Amino acid sequence: MQQAQLFQNMRKMGLDFLTDIPWGTHICGFYQTKRDLTNIMVRYFRAGLEQNEYCLWVVSEPISVYEAEQELGKCIDYFDFYRRNGQIEILSYVDWYLKYGDFNSNLVLRAWVDKVQWALDKGYEGIRISGNTSWLQKKYFKAFMDYEAEIEKMIGNFKMIVLCTYQLDKCGIHEVIDIVNNHQFSFIKSEYSPESFNGVCKYDRIKLVGKMAACIAHEIRNPMTTVRGFLQLMQLKEELHPFDSYFSIMIDELDRANDILTEYLSLVQDKGGSWQKENINRILEKLLPLIEAKALESDKKVILHTGEILDLYIDPKEFRQLVLNLSQNGIEAMKPGGLLTISTYIDEDSVVLEVRDEGEGIKQEDYDKIGNPFYTTKEHGTGLGLAVCYTIASRHKATIGFESGPQGTTFKVCFRIGAIPEGLKQMGTDRKLQKADLTYFQHPNIIN
Repeated sequence: MQQAQLFQNMRKMGLDFLTDIPWGTHICGFYQTKRDLTNIMVRYFRAGLEQNEYCLWVVSEPISVYEAEQELGKCIDYFDFYRRNGQIEILSYVDWYLKYGDFNSNLVLRAWVDKVQWALDKGYEGIRISGNTSWLQKKYFKAFMDYEAEIEKMIGNFKMIVLCTYQLDKCGIHEVIDIVNNHQFSFIKSEYSPESFNGVCKYDRIKLVGKMAACIAHEIRNPMTTVRGFLQLMQLKEELHPFDSYFSIMIDELDRANDILTEYLSLVQDKGGSWQKENINRILEKLLPLIEAKALESDKKVILHTGEILDLYIDPKEFRQLVLNLSQNGIEAMKPGGLLTISTYIDEDSVVLEVRDEGEGIKQEDYDKIGNPFYTTKEHGTGLGLAVCYTIASRHKATIGFESGPQGTTFKVCFRIGAIPEGLKQMGTDRKLQKADLTYFQHPNIIN
């Protein structure tokens, strides 16, 4: 249960685009300028100091130890007090990564683990780390990626948060992909990407929640199954028949909890699937009776308009989940008598799935929260339905947008024609595809 306990204690990240995170989080940040780097570090370490975390910053060009101290001192209240008391330490990369004369990943990893234990013994909540990597020479790169991969494997067992920073100008596309693959999620801070942070928050927070769920699912589901089985046995006992309704309620609530856990697991990325070329109109026509039945329960109607569209590479099961989630969301947003309209059409280079409701619309101040895990305006909602939609869309190389007003909300899912989902590539199926189907691949965790 150690990992589950770590996830219970969320920490403030300190960055506007990334809010609460659990212990055991491994993040990668790409920056362009010295100012980009210091802006990130000031907020990151301020949050750690205020939460009684031990902080360690390993610096290299473009910033020196002295400059780092000056920048933090100017922007963090009581910084000198924290430094004198040993709560924050700033070291040169030479004194940490190359302390043993050359880069030795095993010794550096051992030093991090020792530092965590030291911090806990001193009464700190945990440890917050950042290491800048501009010192990294080409000869060290592979060894350093192996080191990053080892951190990714072990970090979930410790009360530590690690932010690794890479200077964008020093990374080629292959290096960027390797770096991103060895972190839970990534972001770019650059003068050319001022809006990138909303995307980071949405997609990478979803990935993190999915990872959390995968870690604890087995531990939760086993006792739930046992409890449910005993309740069913007790329900069969004649002397307990007066309590039959109570047993039914408890079993229903356990089933609901299991459904919520299933939604969590739907957030896990890069899972295998049954990818095939399909016309989504056919899937929608088969789903229509099910959606209509759900709408009729609350005196609402559904209409389907299918246009002439091209086939897409999709996972049919995931696509059905996407449609059902969007439809359910629209149905629940409307009052009795409302009409849900589902449409498909081609817009430029994309096949568009559109789901329009006649609800009261989304408040403008809530726009940025749409698709974030746990955000919901429903009394008994989990806040995972739309988050699952965003994850499914990402796996299909699709994008989700919405328009909202007093007359209702329209969600649009745009599937780029000819795009090959990454899951299909990983299966090797793309070897059989025509060249005309190939599209430029940009790693989904890089937002620019």
